[in-house]
Amino acid sequence: MQNRDIKFFLKKRIFLKGFTLVEVLVALAIFTVIMTLVMAAITGTFNSLRQANKMLDRGQKQRFSLLRLSREVSSIARVSYPGVRFKGEAGQFFFIFAREDSLAEASYVYNASSQTLDRYYEEPTDYNWGTYATKEVSLSNLSECRFSYSDGLTWKESWDENTLQFPKAIKMTYKFQDEDKQREFVVNIPISH
Repeated sequence: MQNRDIKFFLKKRIFLKGFTLVEVLVALAIFTVIMTLVMAAITGTFNSLRQANKMLDRGQKQRFSLLRLSREVSSIARVSYPGVRFKGEAGQFFFIFAREDSLAEASYVYNASSQTLDRYYEEPTDYNWGTYATKEVSLSNLSECRFSYSDGLTWKESWDENTLQFPKAIKMTYKFQDEDKQREFVVNIPISH
């Protein structure tokens, strides 16, 4: 019976045939190319998402830092109070603020060093521009950062602390290392009546 079954399959040419080695290798090569393309697309998507998150994170840190700088600088009231002082240079500015509602005085420095904008803070102040209790990095990855000061008519590169009045505004010009765009941020100092 077995010989008869074999003869039947030979006559009808019905063979259970498998894949040749060449066919398996071609299929494997096609599968590898397709998977490489899919993985490249997935990797590109993840890299784009990572870059977008990095930009959003930097934008959020930038907004927070500039909002805090604006709030602190805007809190300077131009009053004839002996403890209130302001000194500005191209790379940094200092101010000592004495609140009218208390005797506490705080001193701040915003310093544009290489690649960062640093914020120094001390309360109560010792009236020494060189010593500060706390240091924070406000902005990082900077290639350029400088300050200028307005007297209402012109912008100046420095502001003498012996000047009787404060500047009317402070302008910060900065640029990030991986960008060509130069940015400006202006903080107005309100006039106290």
